[in-house]
Amino acid sequence: MLHGCADRHLLQLERKITNDSKFNKTETVVVDLEFSEIDYSERIVSLHSNRVFKKGALPQNKKIIIDALSESLSFDGKSVFSLEEYQRIKKDLRKIRPAAGYKDPKPDALIRLKVSYSIQTGRYEKERVYSFYRKETRCRYLKKPPKKYKPCRDTENSTWDEIRLDRNASGVVDLWYSGDVYLNENDQYIHHRSLNGYQSITTLYQDEKVLNQSIAAGLGLIISNNLGTVDLAVRLEIDEGNHNEAIEWLKRGEIEVARKILEKDVTENMFESSTDYYNLGLIYHIYGDFEIAREYYAKAINAGGYKRMYVEALQNIKVLNEKSTL
Repeated sequence: MLHGCADRHLLQLERKITNDSKFNKTETVVVDLEFSEIDYSERIVSLHSNRVFKKGALPQNKKIIIDALSESLSFDGKSVFSLEEYQRIKKDLRKIRPAAGYKDPKPDALIRLKVSYSIQTGRYEKERVYSFYRKETRCRYLKKPPKKYKPCRDTENSTWDEIRLDRNASGVVDLWYSGDVYLNENDQYIHHRSLNGYQSITTLYQDEKVLNQSIAAGLGLIISNNLGTVDLAVRLEIDEGNHNEAIEWLKRGEIEVARKILEKDVTENMFESSTDYYNLGLIYHIYGDFEIAREYYAKAINAGGYKRMYVEALQNIKVLNEKSTL
């Protein structure tokens, strides 16, 4: 994909990457969730007082939380079920299928998670200081001014502070999760990896039900990024250093035409061109031939072209290399 940005021309490389290729070969995933009691407090903080308005355990509707989490688990091409859903499906299938020769559907992966979080939310007031600046020009015009008389002069700069009351309604969620991932190998669930983490999340002031849904949805994204695929886009800048014919083809998006010209140039020319080497690296980078791209980027730098775009492109190889992880 070609982008123009002022005088710069960029090629965009889009790729899916993962930090768990083995898990991403699975097709059906079951999630077993356990929630600890959720501590909840609602506080009102004013300039003159600070009091807890509500405190206790947050009521849980496990179905709402599980549904929100399951929907937010973004695994490309996978069917994701909560344990409750999976057991209900098995039960329904037994009713409509003959007992002889029947086998329960087996998921490819099982994720067991224990989740706990505490919420502090409420309405808050505080004073905020705003600084202001002023500069004035005063003029006095005379009928017969003396020589070199200047009718206008600037007054001294003046600044002042103004204190205003700032009100907002927000909350903080401390979220912990831990668990394990199991893969089904020959009808045996083998431990694959462990998951654990902590996040402090700033959230809007909402009712309890919406807070539960928002936190579960956020946790789904965290787990997906740990196990699933991520769409990554990297923009690579074309080096227009020598303004040859190949660069014009590159700017039009005709990458293969540019490649043939550049490879001919680097073979036949007596002098090494860091621009040609770099642009060839960029082309192979786009094609996904990372080892060849790495070689050309290194040649560009060694040929005396230690430009920032060269170094950044070489660093991006590590991010997009299919053998590497997040």
